[in-house]
Amino acid sequence: MKSKILLSAIIAFASFTSVTSFAATDDQAKKLDAAFQSTNIKQGLVNVCVDDYTKAGALNKLTKAEVTKLCSCNVDSRGRMTESQKWELQSATNAKNQNKVNEILTRLQKSEEPKIKACLGADLQKKLLSLQAK
Repeated sequence: MKSKILLSAIIAFASFTSVTSFAATDDQAKKLDAAFQSTNIKQGLVNVCVDDYTKAGALNKLTKAEVTKLCSCNVDSRGRMTESQKWELQSATNAKNQNKVNEILTRLQKSEEPKIKACLGADLQKKLLSLQAK
């Protein structure tokens, strides 16, 4: 149960980051634009994610390496989303249909769960779960 909550949060973050970047602050939009214009887009997106987590206070609970690993897993998961899945999620978001959004995220979670677990590794999963429990 706890691992499903964790994975849902990661998938939700990855999904919503990709489909709602239009709602980002000007500063965030500039960072995302810079990442997409770089010669290493994936690493640029990981760096933006690390910066966001750092500003949110994640380094109080996680090491920089753990945050980077979490962000790398998020970016990898987001990269596996098909255009069709992104459109479906964006359509549900635009329609403000939270039930449909949750249904889509649940479906994405089921397909991504083993990949995310493998990416995070057992130690980081345990740490994230322990932080969630607090």
